[in-house]
Amino acid sequence: MGQRPNMAYSWTLKEMTSYQPLQRKLFTVAVKLLKPGGVLVYSTCTITLSENEEQVAWALETFPCLQLQPQEPHIGGEGMRGAGLSLAQLKLLQRVDPSAVTLQEMDITSLQDSREDDLVSLANKDCIGFFIAKFIKLSSK
Repeated sequence: MGQRPNMAYSWTLKEMTSYQPLQRKLFTVAVKLLKPGGVLVYSTCTITLSENEEQVAWALETFPCLQLQPQEPHIGGEGMRGAGLSLAQLKLLQRVDPSAVTLQEMDITSLQDSREDDLVSLANKDCIGFFIAKFIKLSSK
């Protein structure tokens, strides 16, 4: 919830559980419209397992024509365990964790000599969380 901590208090359980079925409907339509060789990027701005890794596991089981693909640049961490995905599949996902505390009042000149990995890590600390999975459609079935 990072930059929007009040969001956690305004959602009802019904609202929170309504997103997964809606996302599946949208995903199904997208797969039907996608040509073989086409790329489908599934991305959310949430940290829930049900809307991220569980959706990927469902998609791979429901649509055997889809295959997870590596992503460039890869700025997030790997996917979270618990949805039945293999370790290799989890490494293909990107999950950005908002749990790290935002660094306040940092002097921009101090970043000039930073390594790229350190800058990516710093950027990940100042987000509300997001998730990315990239698929390719292998066939029309």
